[in-house]
Amino acid sequence: MRNATSIAEFVMSASTPTTSNTAPPSLAAQCVSALLDRHAVPRRKHAAIVTEVLGLSYSQGHRRLTTDATWTLEELGTLAEYYGESLSDMVSLGRSEAMLGAMLKIGSTLVPCRFARGPAVHKPRPNALVATLIDSDWYVVPATSELATQAYDIVRMVIEPSSALSRRIAVLDDHADSAATIAGYLKSAGYDPTPFTDLRSITAAAEGRSFDGYVLDWILEKDGTRNTVHDLVASIRSRDTHCPIVVLTGEVQTGVADETDIATAMARYRLKFFEKPARLPIISAALAASFAA
Repeated sequence: MRNATSIAEFVMSASTPTTSNTAPPSLAAQCVSALLDRHAVPRRKHAAIVTEVLGLSYSQGHRRLTTDATWTLEELGTLAEYYGESLSDMVSLGRSEAMLGAMLKIGSTLVPCRFARGPAVHKPRPNALVATLIDSDWYVVPATSELATQAYDIVRMVIEPSSALSRRIAVLDDHADSAATIAGYLKSAGYDPTPFTDLRSITAAAEGRSFDGYVLDWILEKDGTRNTVHDLVASIRSRDTHCPIVVLTGEVQTGVADETDIATAMARYRLKFFEKPARLPIISAALAASFAA
């Protein structure tokens, strides 16, 4: 694993301009692109994600990904942490296996997990843990001679909190990319997320089915009109006094979001609040802690 010095040297060398008239993307930019690819972010959305997570202008984010523009160690670390990876994993340029969401099945017990898939194996060792795809879902199971589907070696496996098992989470953000990114991470952590992009659809869904928790953007904008999720939160609490509700916003510093309103709602409705760009592992941990409590 790279130490801090070698990683810093890597970033500096990756950001050194070339003498070409059209400098190619730096090695740091290639690492960031590989990170986003591993997390299923469409290439056309890479600059938008970098812009949002790092608080840059769109042109700054685009230049970092497409030219030899300089990246700082802190920026790379922030992006890695946002997707739950270490900086060393990130600068591997994707040579290490991506982690896949799965269920560890031992007898009748199911536990959420993530694993790095190795090569296919045709005669696995008896009782060794292998990964197999069953009805489009990954399972980690003890190898047996009766295993009917292709088995794969497991390079690495991470057990997720058991509280995530089958928990239904509603995710609301008026930016579809952000809603999909949060939902995608929660799914990899073992939750059952449903993304929404407007108040009307999530309000109808919340009244029609029972969600176990919510991750909500505090301010939503549609057709030039801004609204908060205050009324939605009040409605949720009237039906469920215990479910975790996580509220996010990046508009406190801009003054668009009223700190007093948020603080009052936190005290009245027992909300968990994080400023954007919120770290996905922290959101997942906040949900897990609420369920455990």
